[in-house]
Amino acid sequence: MSIYYKYDWDGENKALTVYINPTEAFYEFSVEYASNHEKLSKRKNLLDSARKLASEVLPKGTVVNSYRVKFQQFLIAVLDEKNGATRELLEGPACGNYKVKHNDTLRGIAAKFSMDEKTLRQVNNMQDDSLFIGMNLKVPCYLHTVVTSDSLLKIAQRYDISRDSIRQLNKLETDCLKIGQELKIPKRLK
Repeated sequence: MSIYYKYDWDGENKALTVYINPTEAFYEFSVEYASNHEKLSKRKNLLDSARKLASEVLPKGTVVNSYRVKFQQFLIAVLDEKNGATRELLEGPACGNYKVKHNDTLRGIAAKFSMDEKTLRQVNNMQDDSLFIGMNLKVPCYLHTVVTSDSLLKIAQRYDISRDSIRQLNKLETDCLKIGQELKIPKRLK
């Protein structure tokens, strides 16, 4: 049985979106995917599985530039075909912004979004912890599409993050959400 149960083909961008089979134990999958010692082998397995599916379902000779791996409505990874390279969602639309305020420190901002300072420095190409008021920092995050049963509290609990950090990153005034709304959820990278 394949790890993927369905797919969407984007011919214009030559991107194949693959969906992880819901019968997969998602917790186990995410732990395996995120663990440092197996990170490369799990990514390779994801890419190899996506390539196999592409060879089975797409016309022979179809060029695929990238694979988007999803579990339900969550985008887990984007796997680029170029040299088998992989990239996390640390840039583009899956990166939130935080504007530095008076008395903010890199350590405090990292703690606010449940990540380590090193990651925040790396994502923002910083050499040291120097900040200035008004500076925009990128915050790596997941994209979450709001569904009927969602509330800000449930989403925060699902990602083990505070409602406040979700509110801040998405500039929400209240806890009211709309179905289909895309929220940026800070990635816990500690």
